[in-house]
Amino acid sequence: MNDTAPAFQAFGPSHLAALALTALLTAALVWTARRGTGPPAWRDLGLTALLAGAYAYAVFAAWRGRYLTLETVLPCHLCDAAAACGVYTLLTKNRLTAELTWFWGLAGTANGLITPALASDFPNPAYTAFFLIHGGVVATAVYIVAGLRLSPRRGALWRVFAWTQVYALTAALVNVITGANYGFLRAKPPQASLMDKLGDWPWYIAGLQAMALLLFCLLYLPFVRKNRLSPPDHAAP
Repeated sequence: MNDTAPAFQAFGPSHLAALALTALLTAALVWTARRGTGPPAWRDLGLTALLAGAYAYAVFAAWRGRYLTLETVLPCHLCDAAAACGVYTLLTKNRLTAELTWFWGLAGTANGLITPALASDFPNPAYTAFFLIHGGVVATAVYIVAGLRLSPRRGALWRVFAWTQVYALTAALVNVITGANYGFLRAKPPQASLMDKLGDWPWYIAGLQAMALLLFCLLYLPFVRKNRLSPPDHAAP
């Protein structure tokens, strides 16, 4: 395919537009949920369709761009895992997947929004697919906690950190089998990102773990007092 789209420019007009649209969508979802405006099922189903449709569109973008391979389109990046957790939470209101969506969506996917691993700018389909997935995950994470009030429970920080290790091991296994770079566990993205400050492979992976734990702590802070005052949650996830 002859790609005539310009190279992606971080914090250029198209990047800022995607960030603004994500912020507007998030605010609208939380505002309508808090005010009880409109049937909640429509918001939940709409977000579910957005996340599922974004992955389908990403597959289309890969096919159109002639890079549709196991190394590029399996849903094995952390944002894909967060999207899957978001969909499951919207359909079932599961508390564990709500926690995973919150922490993974805002510690991981939000960073992808700010420093996109993206080569082509709008109107390339890869641009649209990238921001649909990443923006959708961030909006869903905030909506689940601030709109649906499925806030992280006591112990959520360490629960999610343990599941993060499960994700990392799974992604590493997929990378070995397919030769891919899911989770950026084999190499840093070519575009500038926070990983550039964490050293070379494999040391930056340890840095990512430390950074994830720090971000998880910050994301858990708003719920510390509430969880201290509430009795231990022994209910099913």
